[in-house]
Amino acid sequence: MNFLTRIADRLILQPTTHSIDPEELQRRVIATPSGEVEAWTARSVSNFPNAQKVFLLKFPGTGGRAERGGLHPAEAWTDKTCESWTINHRGYGGSPGPATIQNFVETCDAVWDAANETFPDYKFVVYGNSLGCLSALYLSARFPVAAAYIRNPPPLAKMIATRRRYTWWSFGFAKLIADQVPETLDAIENARRSTCPALFVQSELDRVIPTKFQDLVIGQFAGNFRKLVLQGADHHHRASESQLAEYGNAVLWLGEQV
Repeated sequence: MNFLTRIADRLILQPTTHSIDPEELQRRVIATPSGEVEAWTARSVSNFPNAQKVFLLKFPGTGGRAERGGLHPAEAWTDKTCESWTINHRGYGGSPGPATIQNFVETCDAVWDAANETFPDYKFVVYGNSLGCLSALYLSARFPVAAAYIRNPPPLAKMIATRRRYTWWSFGFAKLIADQVPETLDAIENARRSTCPALFVQSELDRVIPTKFQDLVIGQFAGNFRKLVLQGADHHHRASESQLAEYGNAVLWLGEQV
């Protein structure tokens, strides 16, 4: 990796490797062209006769970890049997490093292939939170994804290039850093190429990814989608009690699209 790539990774990624109790989740190791990654898996079995089989592939945000993953939002889809894998990109958790956005695409491809080989008769749903949306949208733009759950999606390169937090940013350094984001992870372009149904969940008062940036992605999505704005919520906030019913209905709507 060159100097600018290393700086970009330091600015974008927040990898951690400390131990986290995964509770009931099970660890699975997946080979990629340049190293292994881990998935933390969960499963639910529906009592419905002839229940639909769904595979949920989840990608956490820049500081997130797969050990905190699980079945959400599929636990609401009681008419479906669901297998869920949440991915630690390299450099996170027990996935050997280095942590770099440059290997996100090869990880996505490897995980997709491994999951399809293991669950060939399942419908695939991708889930992205914050930075994880780049991986989810990359997949939905290129593979037969049945539905997508996208929360607070960042048009990452555009955000880096246009935000002016420091005086030296105006000397073109921001553009150089933005150029380190692989074009294949362009959230806006991948939204244009995604035709599956999607639920977009947006935090109204997001200070990490302001809604004006999120809307650049959402506004270009080619598939049928539903947008739910979490009123008064910052980036990491959950739905308030007053919106739980609305949120639940949106999640059920997504399940119906699969």
